[in-house]
Amino acid sequence: MFLWTLLLHAPAAVLYAWFAPKAAPVQVYGIEGGVGEGRLQSLALNGRTLIQNLRWSFQPWWLPLLRASFHLDGGNQDLNLKGRAAFVIGGINLSSLQGSAGVKSLLGLGGFPFLPADGLARFDIDSLKLRHGFPAAVSGTAELHSLSFAMGQPMPLGDFKATLSTVPAAAGTSGPPSIKVVIETLGGPLDAGGEVHLQADRSYDYDLQLKAKDNADPNLRNLLQSGGLGQPDTRGYYHLRNRGQLPG
Repeated sequence: MFLWTLLLHAPAAVLYAWFAPKAAPVQVYGIEGGVGEGRLQSLALNGRTLIQNLRWSFQPWWLPLLRASFHLDGGNQDLNLKGRAAFVIGGINLSSLQGSAGVKSLLGLGGFPFLPADGLARFDIDSLKLRHGFPAAVSGTAELHSLSFAMGQPMPLGDFKATLSTVPAAAGTSGPPSIKVVIETLGGPLDAGGEVHLQADRSYDYDLQLKAKDNADPNLRNLLQSGGLGQPDTRGYYHLRNRGQLPG
C-alpha cells in the first residue's frame, strides 16, 4: 500500500524525464502534479502543438487488464477534448473521445496551413486503437460545420459528416482489418460523398464525388469547373479517385 501511494504521488515530470524516449515524435511541456492526477501545459507532435492545458486522472481499476488508463480533459478554443486513454502493450487505446477544433488549426497540425479552408470540426470517437502510432481499429463520427473556401471572400461549402468504422478481413483470410470512412453531406451548397479506405500496410484509396447543388453560388460552380477535376458525369458529379501509400 505504501508503494502504491508513493507511485500515485510520484512527480510526473521526474518520471517523464527518466523514461521518455529521447527521439520520440511526441513532446510534453510544463508537467505538473503526480501520476494519479496532474496537468501539462502543452503536448506537441514533431514540434507542432497539438493541445494545451491537458489534465489527467489515473484510473487504477483497469490495471488488472494490464492497462494504464487515464481520463483526459482539456484544451483551448483551437482544440479541446475529453475521453479516456489506455496505454497497453504495443500501443494506445482511446475511447469515449469527444471534442472540437477549428479547421484552420487542424490543417496546421497536419502540415497544411496554406490550404484556404475554415470551419469547425467536431468528433465523437467511441474507440480508436493506435498501434505504433497508426490506427488499427476505429468506431465513431466526425463532422465539419460551416466549412468554407477561405481565399478572398469566404465561399460557404456546407456541413459534412464522416462515419469511421473497422472492416474485418475478407472471409477465409487471416489478414488484419482495415479502416473505412464514409463521407456524406448534411447541408449546404456542395453535395459531397464517397468512401476512403485505409489498410494496415498504410496503403489507401478513395472514391469521392462532388457537385454544386442547383441553388449554389455560381462562384462555386466556377471553382469546381476550374479546379482540374476533369469532366462531370451525366448527373453533374465530379469524381476524385486515387490510391497510394502513406509514409512510415
